[in-house]
Amino acid sequence: MNARQAALRLVHRYRPRTTAAVVGLVLVGLLALRIVVSGVLLHREAVDDWKQDLSNLSLLLAENTAQSMTAARLVLDGVSSDIDAAAPADAQALAAAVGTPAMQQMLRHKIGGVPQVDGVSIIGGDAKVLAFSRAFPAPPLRLDERDYFEYHRRHPDGGMHVSAPVQNKGDGAWTFYISRRISGTDGRFLGVVLVGLSCDFFSTFFQNTSIGEHTAFSLYRSDYTLLARWPAVPAMMGKRNLTGSTYRLLEQGKTDGVLQVDSPRAADQGRAVDRLAAIRLVRDYPLAINVTVTDDVYLAGWRRMLLTMGGAAVVSLLVLAAAVALILALLRRQERDAATVLALQERAPPADAAKPPEQEIAQGARILLVEDTALNRQLVCLQLGTCGYAIDTAENGALGLQALAEQQYDLVLMDCMMPVMDGYQACQALRTREAASGAPRLPVIALTAGVTDDDRQRCAAAGMDDYLSKPFTAAQLRAMVERWLAR
Repeated sequence: MNARQAALRLVHRYRPRTTAAVVGLVLVGLLALRIVVSGVLLHREAVDDWKQDLSNLSLLLAENTAQSMTAARLVLDGVSSDIDAAAPADAQALAAAVGTPAMQQMLRHKIGGVPQVDGVSIIGGDAKVLAFSRAFPAPPLRLDERDYFEYHRRHPDGGMHVSAPVQNKGDGAWTFYISRRISGTDGRFLGVVLVGLSCDFFSTFFQNTSIGEHTAFSLYRSDYTLLARWPAVPAMMGKRNLTGSTYRLLEQGKTDGVLQVDSPRAADQGRAVDRLAAIRLVRDYPLAINVTVTDDVYLAGWRRMLLTMGGAAVVSLLVLAAAVALILALLRRQERDAATVLALQERAPPADAAKPPEQEIAQGARILLVEDTALNRQLVCLQLGTCGYAIDTAENGALGLQALAEQQYDLVLMDCMMPVMDGYQACQALRTREAASGAPRLPVIALTAGVTDDDRQRCAAAGMDDYLSKPFTAAQLRAMVERWLAR
């Protein structure tokens, strides 16, 4: 064998192995690069989607808070107007006008339909309580150490004031106050009208709106004083938060927005936790709503998808490794006869690229939500979004029936009161359609504000299988959906 033949034999022996190894490494690198790029893009999309969802949720909470505050302010304006109509000239005239059983009954009447109002008080210029909605005669208390008293004493034209929260010494409940100044006919300071708002009322509302654990809701005054929070942290109540996301956004001059923060907290055992924080100012009031979720919530879907991608990548790598090993084994067998190898090198067809089997992605149950209010649709989608369900929406019963004709669903969440076609009519039409076609009965859950026996009977008469009274919590909604999907 001459040198040229030996070199050719050596080249033909090892070049196929090298080529197969290089191709395998390149394919592995491309697969890894695709996973990394896809993961980054999906992460960015998940964060952007949650930023929009949190912005919408903070808007919903801010609007509801504004409505609650307006109802309390109307009580404050009504009491102030009654006192102004009496035109007290001095402290004695004010005490005589308000220190009566009739005034106490009037105060009780004004707050009868306003559950967020904890009580109404009238304070004299000497800081003594002159009238109190809960009792007559008024308790012998002095409130000159409270911030609202000093504010109105110093500001003749200060308007309405929102106080810091104070804790009831008897039951430990927290209350903050909106107040107005009482002035005499000559403009002198005669006292203050107070309307107390229950911090627990707002905390309970936040709890009912919660989309799950690892979510926090806070109500702040414009100076970053915490007024209400869910989950409750009593040590933070009444404190100014000058390091949190609300402070950071407002100091940047933003009246609303979503901020991504990384901060350790005691509740997280000191570990750094990524959070999304959405801030929204409450219209017409010096208040701000802050909603925060941890990455356990807003990255849950992305992590599940990444896990699925990782599993698919592992399967693909195993298939690729098996294919490369098979090719190398065939090449080693061919090398036993150099002449045969050289002959086969001329005519060997290229090996078919191994194709990894397609992985079927398990799809979750498909749910149709028929609801005319956009914010309510957004809230239900948020409450069910982390469960892996595919959720479609329709704005009224007619559009819901159209969607049911075009797509197969496992469950329908149906609002009862809607324009164009209400939920009762839509469900009756669905049952008629099922009876005519012989289709199996599709579970329909009514979403209704009514809780009376007549409401239940009307839902049943329309063909609805169950009902859920508004407002409902995320846990109640998920339990109802899981129970019917399991049947």
